[in-house]
Amino acid sequence: MIRQAKKSDAKQILSLSEKLAQESNFMLHEVGEQQLTLAQQESILSDFTLSNSKAFWVLEVDSSIVGFCIGVGSIAKRNKHNLYCVMGIQTAYTGKGLGRELLISLESWAVQHGFTRLELTVMAHNHKAIKLYLSHGFEQEGIKRQSLKIESEYVDEIYMSKLLT
Repeated sequence: MIRQAKKSDAKQILSLSEKLAQESNFMLHEVGEQQLTLAQQESILSDFTLSNSKAFWVLEVDSSIVGFCIGVGSIAKRNKHNLYCVMGIQTAYTGKGLGRELLISLESWAVQHGFTRLELTVMAHNHKAIKLYLSHGFEQEGIKRQSLKIESEYVDEIYMSKLLT
């Protein structure tokens, strides 16, 4: 099931974030790096719930949250139409079309809230994610060279976007 996150999901989302960091090198934060308390995560989720400029979708399987897709809108007038996307799914649930369903949910929400552009970055070696984004209509715009450093190696990120109008 795909649904918008609730404040009561905070504990599972914190756990998921740590699992994703352990499973792969594709997430921004390393294992143990993200030090949010339960109260902080609850506050973040409450803020999303009340907002028209950001959305937090979760993928729930058997009452467990196993993935998410977040969209955060810009606040300046000149780029208020942009929605920056972040997503993560536990490895066991990838390759089943669930990432596509998360993107569809976020895109539908974005259109309803007046966004006309989705954008994201993806690590250049994350071939599965790149394939997903391309198949969903995203296009590559550029490369952020040596954007990240993972285990003493520099990693490029690909900047991608999808126009909704």
